[in-house]
Amino acid sequence: MPFKRPAPTPTQSNSGSESPSGSKCSSESSSPPPAKRPKMTKLLPEISVYLVQAKLDAPAIAELLTLGERHTKGVCKDAAHADVIITAISMRRRLERHVPWNIATSKAVVTPQWLRESIAHGSALPCGDYVAIEDLHDSTVQNCPDCKCKPCACSDSSTGFSSTSSPRRSAQGQDHLTSPTTSPTTTSNKPAPIPIPANLLPPDPPNVTNLAKLSYTSRYACQRASPLVCPNQDLVRELDIIRQSRALEGEERSALSYARAISAIKAYPEKIRSLKQVQKVPYIGVKISSLVEEFLDSGQISEAQKIKSSERFQTLSLFTSVYGIGPTAARRLAALGLRSLDDLEIYYGVERGAVEQNSQIVEVEEKPRQSGWKGRDKGRGKDDADGLGDSWIRVALGLREDLSKKIPRDEVEEMGRVVMRELDALEPGCVSTIVGGYRRGKPESNDVDIVFTHPDAGKVKGLCKRLVRRLHERGMVTHVMHLSGFHGHDPLRTTHWDSLEKSLTVFVLPPSSPLHAGVPVRRRLDLIFAPPEVYWTAVIGWCVPYPFVLCEIGERADGRGGQERVDHVPA
Repeated sequence: MPFKRPAPTPTQSNSGSESPSGSKCSSESSSPPPAKRPKMTKLLPEISVYLVQAKLDAPAIAELLTLGERHTKGVCKDAAHADVIITAISMRRRLERHVPWNIATSKAVVTPQWLRESIAHGSALPCGDYVAIEDLHDSTVQNCPDCKCKPCACSDSSTGFSSTSSPRRSAQGQDHLTSPTTSPTTTSNKPAPIPIPANLLPPDPPNVTNLAKLSYTSRYACQRASPLVCPNQDLVRELDIIRQSRALEGEERSALSYARAISAIKAYPEKIRSLKQVQKVPYIGVKISSLVEEFLDSGQISEAQKIKSSERFQTLSLFTSVYGIGPTAARRLAALGLRSLDDLEIYYGVERGAVEQNSQIVEVEEKPRQSGWKGRDKGRGKDDADGLGDSWIRVALGLREDLSKKIPRDEVEEMGRVVMRELDALEPGCVSTIVGGYRRGKPESNDVDIVFTHPDAGKVKGLCKRLVRRLHERGMVTHVMHLSGFHGHDPLRTTHWDSLEKSLTVFVLPPSSPLHAGVPVRRRLDLIFAPPEVYWTAVIGWCVPYPFVLCEIGERADGRGGQERVDHVPA
């Protein structure tokens, strides 16, 4: 087995062993040189490094120690005395086993590749592309020692993008935002704006749907029209009550049948006045035909009216209106005798003031599916209720008055502009599209969904967490209900449903916003980050309504369901 040099034990900044010359970092120059050894010019003479040996094999440790001793100021025995910490660790908790966190936040923490490529380059490279721990991205960039080795390019005369510049808007409308353009008054030292590839921008002029190609007789929802308000809206409302009831009771197969029928009826271009008219409409069987006939005779469906007036339906509908409570949890709560939101507040011990002040960020990762899993509810334990858990149900109950208010379109657009300005300060060159009900043309939204990407796929990973922390530090994100990273592509959904990096948050506009009210209103904001190659697929997946998705594929698209050609952009 190759010899492995022992790792120096991390100590506090006031400890450490000094070399005879008084330095706490060792280098080749600190020991007597062998006879006739040629003098070697150090490429990083002003930088001292500390090597975390965990997750490195013996040859890599030997290589990095040799490079550090030959080309840097020295390899330190104490991380507190180094300018740069080199590690292959990518998780905060594991790094803390080797380096105290307060020391890590005051250093540049980079991957071994930074040292190799800096030496190959002949000078220290910027640390931004070599950050080892995403939580330390900002501190690593700030403490990067590359400015010691060359004239600093980050002086006050070139401060990056102006905070007062506004995002560009496409000709398609307000839903697609890109990074702010450069101001004509900036100096020549300012970095040039990152070009946005044409395939990440909406078409200009926008594509116009050829209505002649749509047919209400098609069995595929994507080949039928789906108007916001259809000629048979009253019939749709009656059938949707039955669909909701089936879904609340866990009868998913029956709910799917009603969802398909409703989608097909919405596409019918004329007012339905006879049963003969719906004979060519897909997914209308004997049962739903009888319900349509009853509606044509009386103007309502007795089953729907009975469901609507039942206490159980009203209770389950009320409980599922609280963010984080799904049908399974709602049925469990109703079985305990709870009937109102006040009952829920007592049951969960909600204190309004405490919820509003308790702001936190919690990273949530999906649990791996059990082997043999074939469905969303298969393999779950009896006590594994759906939803985000009791802690976030308490938050949703405490903020329910704000979260129940509809969001007008102008406020949705302002939220998109504010978030894009903050994102551009972190990573210039990003693009985004406001999706959900807003992109479908709804005048008001329950929440705001925004899909982001960057032309450089490598810069997308970890960007969601960095943006959420920035918004949280600035008081714009008050609560984070879900924060997760990318999953590996899993087309069979054997371990997880979603591949994208996303965060579900509670957001308030900053006081500088023209739409900021005297008392800020909390809004639900979902941030979704997708790699550039599946950006438009993710946009489609987060735009289509849930019944549409059920009709097409049975589940919400997660951005990995298909690849969009680079020479075509959906309207």
